[in-house]
Amino acid sequence: MILTRVTNKSMSNIIINNLLTNRSKLYELQEQISSGKLVTKPSQNPANAMSILSDKSSLSQMENYIKNIEQVQSELEITDRSILSAVDVVHRARELTVQASNMSSGSNELSAINFEVEQLINQVKDLGNTKYGSKYIFGGRVTEDAPFQEVGTNQIQYMGTLSTGNYQREAEIVQGVKVPLNLAGDAVFGQYYESAPGPPPVMTGSGLIQTLATLSQELQTSPPNHDNIRSKIGDFENNLKTLLDSQAQIGGTISRLEMTKSKIEEDVISYTKRKSKLEDIDLAKAISNVQFQETALQASLSVGSKVIQNSLLDYLG
Repeated sequence: MILTRVTNKSMSNIIINNLLTNRSKLYELQEQISSGKLVTKPSQNPANAMSILSDKSSLSQMENYIKNIEQVQSELEITDRSILSAVDVVHRARELTVQASNMSSGSNELSAINFEVEQLINQVKDLGNTKYGSKYIFGGRVTEDAPFQEVGTNQIQYMGTLSTGNYQREAEIVQGVKVPLNLAGDAVFGQYYESAPGPPPVMTGSGLIQTLATLSQELQTSPPNHDNIRSKIGDFENNLKTLLDSQAQIGGTISRLEMTKSKIEEDVISYTKRKSKLEDIDLAKAISNVQFQETALQASLSVGSKVIQNSLLDYLG
């Protein structure tokens, strides 16, 4: 009789263990459906859990890289648009120069042209003082203060970091990879100002601003020197080349950023797919597994109840 009791107890333990195991599997499957995830805690599959965490970390880092790239792109696109506007200024200034070179002395039209040229000088100054957020983008490393200052009539002086100095700012787009963010304003737009008093005053200048300022002086000379006015056409051609070279430099950086961003976005898709394969459930399969496990649990309960009932009768008999 003692042997029968031990055997019945062992059978009961086996049945209870099976019931607990089946119920635990059912709960796990139900939790997967509820969360949509295959691995809801690391203990379920340590290797997959580690891979999922690693992929999540990589994806987070890649998202930050994309944000960095987009921010740099935005600044460079504003730079590009500013230079493009300066190109429009050159085209208009050249048209005005051609007109002025054919006008007679004392013409009121010369005064009208000069008025527009002076407006173009101010327009270039404003383009040189373009901001991205709170930063002046053409000031080199000096980003808090406007780099182009009006210091006299048609005199614009560049106060930023000179193109001959350490003017370049850089941005890290991905770990260990940096791109240039800016161009020096004096190299792009030039300047023109009195660097020493006269008589005669010593004027220092370069680039588009100098060409516009000296054109204005010629337009105010009486009688006008048409050869001097015509010579500005060649100067504007040189200014245009400088602007287009600057634009090409910015465009090259933007293209590089777009290629890098594209590659990262491809990696994001690849990592997301891999993580999904490890982490996300197949809903149809999961529902089928739940149904199977529910059937198994019901069968265990049915068999268990019969065995325990028979064991009890044997014990009482």
